Amino acid sequence: MTLDIGCGSRKTEPDSIGIDVSPDSAADHVWNLDRYPWPLEDARFSRIHMSHVIEHLDDPMRAMAEVYRVAADGADVFIVTPHFSSHNSYTDPTHKRHLAAASFEYFTGRNFPSFAGAPYRFDIVECALTFGGNLVLDNLGRLISGASMKWYERHAAWIFPALDIRCHLRARKQP
Repeated sequence: MTLDIGCGSRKTEPDSIGIDVSPDSAADHVWNLDRYPWPLEDARFSRIHMSHVIEHLDDPMRAMAEVYRVAADGADVFIVTPHFSSHNSYTDPTHKRHLAAASFEYFTGRNFPSFAGAPYRFDIVECALTFGGNLVLDNLGRLISGASMKWYERHAAWIFPALDIRCHLRARKQP
């Protein structure tokens, strides 16, 4: 079963379950995603899509805890959000967060030097950036980010800005 979080007027898959705040959407559940818990069953979904949603939420960590709750063990979770260097990240005044590819490390549950990681566990299968249509500049950004995402985000993101982050996570519920 597939869940489409913030499905809008079109679900990513026709037979998926959609949840969205808008009553004019294709959602099966009209729900404010900043209200918890979401009206969805535990461990029900094997695929979850969340495109251009996480940057709008009050508490992305709490939202990801909900994604984890409704995900089956081994579920594939696909998240798309504007990269912090993208003009799209700042154009929409409803964006509350500006994320980096490195932001997804917070969803793995691994500890950081100064604080404990999240209580839920996602493995990062792949985290990549998309770029626009400028052949030379975008290819340089793509090349640098592909060689070292950390170096790209620290030193080159404002020179060769990305558009979106596309992150594929996998829910890990078994020890």
